[in-house]
Amino acid sequence: MMTSYGRCLAVIRGEIPDRVPGYTPTVACDVASKILGREVHSGTPSLWYAEAKAWMAGKTALDEFEHNLEEDRLELHQKLGNDVFRFPWRKSIRPSAQVDESTFICGDPDGDHQVWRYDSDVRNFIEVKNTAPKLGPEDWPKLAKSRLKGVERQVAQARDSAGVEEKRMQDRLGDSVMVVAGGGGLSLGADEASLMACLMEPGAVSDMLDCQLQVAFAQVEGIASRGIKAVFAGGDMADKNGPLYSPQVFRELMLPRWVALAERCRELDLHYVWRTDGKIWSISDMIFSEARMPGFGEVDRDATMELGKIRDRYPDLVIWTNVSVDLLHRGSADDVYEDSLKILEESGGKGYFHGASNAVLPNTHLKMFGR
Repeated sequence: MMTSYGRCLAVIRGEIPDRVPGYTPTVACDVASKILGREVHSGTPSLWYAEAKAWMAGKTALDEFEHNLEEDRLELHQKLGNDVFRFPWRKSIRPSAQVDESTFICGDPDGDHQVWRYDSDVRNFIEVKNTAPKLGPEDWPKLAKSRLKGVERQVAQARDSAGVEEKRMQDRLGDSVMVVAGGGGLSLGADEASLMACLMEPGAVSDMLDCQLQVAFAQVEGIASRGIKAVFAGGDMADKNGPLYSPQVFRELMLPRWVALAERCRELDLHYVWRTDGKIWSISDMIFSEARMPGFGEVDRDATMELGKIRDRYPDLVIWTNVSVDLLHRGSADDVYEDSLKILEESGGKGYFHGASNAVLPNTHLKMFGR
């Protein structure tokens, strides 16, 4: 039998493994707590809320939070029998004041600040107020100049820090798992002002994307230099109806940068997982044929991004999970089992990591984990 590390490496390299490796991107805190039988802060917005509380409680509480987060994630990983380990997405909100049990202020309470609130009913932690002046597309040239001034410092920081904690974890776990990193992403932004700027200030948007690209280069170079074999980033730019911006905007502003980043990753022998939810057929040829991105993550089966269809169109693309999180949340264990068999058949036994396409949602029943 292959080790987990060897199994994952085989899939990335286009070889047939002894079995399809398992990967769960993250699990909601309430579900992870039920699996391990104690309170666990594992991922999703409940994690961001727990971290904000720890920050307000002081350095000792924050250090304890950091330690428990890592150890709990490891135990959850082992309990689920995953072959891939990834650190959770952390919002790293640093409040300046706490209003009540669920409400925090970030920034200057008497000046520009944001208000964050946790909704325990839906387990979401969101910004509910922002007093900073609202930006418009006309502000993008000024923003671009500011980014250009600070890019060298960001590049140096990225090169020094990217992949450090992943290497430490890979050294700790050896070949019992493959540790993957996050970094090297590019984004136009999803708010109205950012999208309008693509049409009204394309030059400034291009300058900002070039700054992002320099930082992305530094991140993937740092990650590869520390022996990590796969990095997750991408664009996060679509919903069930399609991309947030047009194929023309994508081709003119994004594609040249993706081509350059993909080429650099090939030079580094680093497997890049381009990830986004949603329906992306209108731009998928640009990503996977023209830029030749080798991996696709957060593959949204509910938005028609089904493994079989993708495999027919891109035979060599590595797919990182395709089980619907909505089916996990609302369906029966039998439904999930049957759908998993179908997905595994669609995979042809190679180029696929099996698991939930994104975070396992709050209130998902433990029966989905064979319990």
